[in-house]
Amino acid sequence: MGWPSGPESKKHDKPIVTLAPAVRVYERLVQMNRRRGFAGQDDYLFLPEMTDRKKAVEFAGYQFQHILDVAGIGGNVANGQTRTLYSLRHTCITFRLLYGKNIDLITLARNARTSVEMIEKFYSSNLSAEMNIDLLQGKRG
Repeated sequence: MGWPSGPESKKHDKPIVTLAPAVRVYERLVQMNRRRGFAGQDDYLFLPEMTDRKKAVEFAGYQFQHILDVAGIGGNVANGQTRTLYSLRHTCITFRLLYGKNIDLITLARNARTSVEMIEKFYSSNLSAEMNIDLLQGKRG
């Protein structure tokens, strides 16, 4: 599913593709925000009532850390780096590499607004050929 074209971000103005469950979450957030009076074109999806966006991001980070604490992994470090909201990007890209059916690196990189080199260096570094043995041994249909 594609997001509606939005404002230019990081010098990109092309739509991105997301998974259907994310669209449902997006639609629920929009409905919830609409009921709260935040339905304007310029209203933010997350924490729209907070006009100081730096503080909003900081607050969301505190919420994320609380979730990690409740899950019993707060304060832990993964691969030598502290888990942050930005860690979810790594998780998303890695999961597409692990579980995406026949995903190719250039498609994934373009959709994530990064390069194949960055995918190889930072996201696929923990993967082994054995993790995708069915793709290696498969035949084209």
